Amino acid sequence: MGSHTSHTSSGWRCLSVGVVGGGIGGMSVAISLRRAGHNVTIYERNDFAGEVGASVSCAANGTRWLHEWGVDVAKGDPVVLRKLINRDWKTGEPVSVYDLEDYEQRWGYVYNMFHRQYMHAMLKDCALQDEGPGNPAKLMVNHPCKGIDLDTGTIYFDNGKTAQHDLVVGADGIGSVVRKIIGLTPDKRPAPSSCLHANVLTEDAVKLGLVDYSRDSALQYWGGQEGKWDKIVLSPCNGGKLLSYYCFFPREKGDYVNQTWRGEDRPVEELLAPFPELDPQVKSHLAIGIEIRPWRLWVQCVSPSLRTGERVIKPEERTALTTSFDPA
Repeated sequence: MGSHTSHTSSGWRCLSVGVVGGGIGGMSVAISLRRAGHNVTIYERNDFAGEVGASVSCAANGTRWLHEWGVDVAKGDPVVLRKLINRDWKTGEPVSVYDLEDYEQRWGYVYNMFHRQYMHAMLKDCALQDEGPGNPAKLMVNHPCKGIDLDTGTIYFDNGKTAQHDLVVGADGIGSVVRKIIGLTPDKRPAPSSCLHANVLTEDAVKLGLVDYSRDSALQYWGGQEGKWDKIVLSPCNGGKLLSYYCFFPREKGDYVNQTWRGEDRPVEELLAPFPELDPQVKSHLAIGIEIRPWRLWVQCVSPSLRTGERVIKPEERTALTTSFDPA
């Protein structure tokens, strides 16, 4: 793809790389390629490169790369998880507790929980800053990709501009334009469950005399057993100052397939309605929830064969991928 720059005697060459998408994925790949000695330009469709949403779980395999890239993890204000707690749906009493105190010793790195916005800002700073190995990545906003010439590596944008690179990386999310351009149109259907997400400020909960779940430094969940869709997942973020709640229930109780994250907040009554028998302590938390948004869930089928410039890659030939950064 793209132009051909001269090789060094070792066979390595510095590539001009275009990254389509300026979210967490785009910033991560920009840092990685910058550290490897390549020149990176990030193209973001919106007028700013940012993130909306909830928490991001970063286990040891992800934390390892943050350290190897020289990311200032403290800027992301994470919570280091110490426990996984499963609570009774009705009473809130712990059913099981998995201790993570030896997690770093076993796996080499801690288990971080970030808020998406803070994690994105942390990664963006690292990708664009002058400090650190490699040339700073460049960020171009208001550049929605509309097409790519796979032979020349030329990217075409809705604003009429073009850019040519040796390598183009698609990091433009679930509705990826790049994925379609290279011949991948995912077959997806709505999941049988729905999810509403809400944030609760620990300070507000404590002022009302509610349980301070931030003290546990734990990923906590209620329900989800016996094949039932009803489940509440709590992820602490921002040093414990913010509690990120995912509330799952059968889709027939609420269908949000046609609603987007960037829409209006849902009323708190809608958040509470599917859970009449939920533990009163966590239900009191949800009652003061803010930024209540639908977290759309999809079932995505295995992608079809992908034709590259050299050969066809079949699904069974692809290396199994384990994500380092996951929505919690």
